[in-house]
Amino acid sequence: MVVTPRNQQAWVGGAPGVGADTALSEIRRLLPVQPRTMVEQAAEAIVSGAARGAFLPGDRLVEAEIARDLGISRVPVREALRLLESQGIVNSTPYKGMRLMDVTNAGVAALMRVRLALETQAISEALAQPGGPARFTRLGQAAEGYAHAAETGDPALVVIADGVFHQELCRASGNAPLLALWRSLSRQLAVVWGLGRQGRDPAPSGREHTALLQALLAGDKHGAADALADHMSWHQRFDFEAVVLERRGAAVA
Repeated sequence: MVVTPRNQQAWVGGAPGVGADTALSEIRRLLPVQPRTMVEQAAEAIVSGAARGAFLPGDRLVEAEIARDLGISRVPVREALRLLESQGIVNSTPYKGMRLMDVTNAGVAALMRVRLALETQAISEALAQPGGPARFTRLGQAAEGYAHAAETGDPALVVIADGVFHQELCRASGNAPLLALWRSLSRQLAVVWGLGRQGRDPAPSGREHTALLQALLAGDKHGAADALADHMSWHQRFDFEAVVLERRGAAVA
């Protein structure tokens, strides 16, 4: 599956688009749209901006500025921010407005524990599904899509492609509630992955996707679970708080 503007929206109940500048222009290209669709697209553009680094954790998200950049009215932007608030992406504080979620090392660790539990269960249930290797066709396409995204050098595209891969893993389980739970976390994951992707070589993750896929095709439940755990262990070695401080300092300078 090659990541395109169409399938970028296929994960996380509306994943981030292709990066801040591209995503903002993409909104204009897709107009006119129905109001609800416009809200979703605005939400996707905001998360895409965070994944690409246009917004840092804790940054204020100014409704009027976002609406101007997107070329739409403030109403769908206001609704998009409320939607993101309900998903834990945006925090609203009296007298301080809407701000992008904070990212702490402890918070990321908690999020990853939940994600690991969900995806480990997905592995178990996917291998119990009938259909043989064909069960993982879409997962294989998603792995190819990640490889293509990695070649672009765009962190937001890599984040999207990573999300597509893990969504397809959950979809392969055949467990609709599990997939819905993963999607409910996916926009938070996009913000975290966006921070983690800055300056990181995306190639190792592609190899880890391949190792996980091969274990699944071989029917190796324990091998797949180990591959997943290895794939997710990077966050334990990554200091998110330090990265936020460094990038905020660079922005001020």
